[in-house]
Amino acid sequence: MPISRGFSPPCRPRFATAPVPGRANLAEGIARTAVVLGFKTSLGPGLMPWQHEANQLVTELDGSGRLAHRQAVIEVMRQQGKSVDLLSIMVARALRRPDMQIAYAAQSGKEARHRLVDVWWPRIRKSKLAPLVDIRKGSGSEALLFANGSMLSLVTAEETSAHGDNLDLGVIDEAWAQRDDRLEQAMRPAMMTRDAQLLIVSAAGNEKSEYFRRKVFEARERLEAGEPGGCYIGYSAPDDADPGDPVTWRGCMPALGITVSEETVATDYQDMDEPEFRRAYLCQWPEVAKPGWGVIGQDAWSAAAAPGAA
Repeated sequence: MPISRGFSPPCRPRFATAPVPGRANLAEGIARTAVVLGFKTSLGPGLMPWQHEANQLVTELDGSGRLAHRQAVIEVMRQQGKSVDLLSIMVARALRRPDMQIAYAAQSGKEARHRLVDVWWPRIRKSKLAPLVDIRKGSGSEALLFANGSMLSLVTAEETSAHGDNLDLGVIDEAWAQRDDRLEQAMRPAMMTRDAQLLIVSAAGNEKSEYFRRKVFEARERLEAGEPGGCYIGYSAPDDADPGDPVTWRGCMPALGITVSEETVATDYQDMDEPEFRRAYLCQWPEVAKPGWGVIGQDAWSAAAAPGAA
């Protein structure tokens, strides 16, 4: 299958909660924040189409001006720009109202600290937002501090509660790495009296990703049944898609041709183990990405079948 040259229109999510016509949302403010932060792609300054569309749905407001979705789950493959979008969302929300309390979690406390101190803070410091934001780097108390009293702090699954008595936005990034719901249960009580939202974002997980798997498949079941309850956006390849076919990639990777090239994906497909490629690049879960190897691993089976194996 030939690799295409140039930009083609972005793909659609395989699953998505239907937007409610006429509802206002916060997407424009998030898009402007992304531009101020200096994010840009081959399409120009700011966010990609899929990010902006996702933000429109996730930040829908009800008739009273409150967030329509207290929980939003976004399932999207690696390297599609989710970290760019999350920072833009969190900074925009922090600036929109004073005293906003935001908690961010990644796959580990070390990775969350790296993003805040080594990635996000240098970008903010170089932007026009620099006079409005300061940083606290103390180990265990890292946070971005906004001039209007808002704060973006870090939280880990090992902590018994999210930072502070109140929480307006909880973000669980790389949710596939969470083994249980301790992190969510730490955040929920602090959100009870607020116009709050829990945002859960990740690529598909592995056999140990019980928490994110439950979130994804419960959301899919609600969509299929037409039942209300939260917001879900899912990008993934169909179960029977050929993982090595560029047509498959074009049908499920929303950043392909914008920030990710087909040449790069083709190289990674050749170099990576196929199950991990399917998980990370196609958002396929183990029963699809690694079928038939749930009891005896494929590597162990191959080693036992090798000539001379005991």
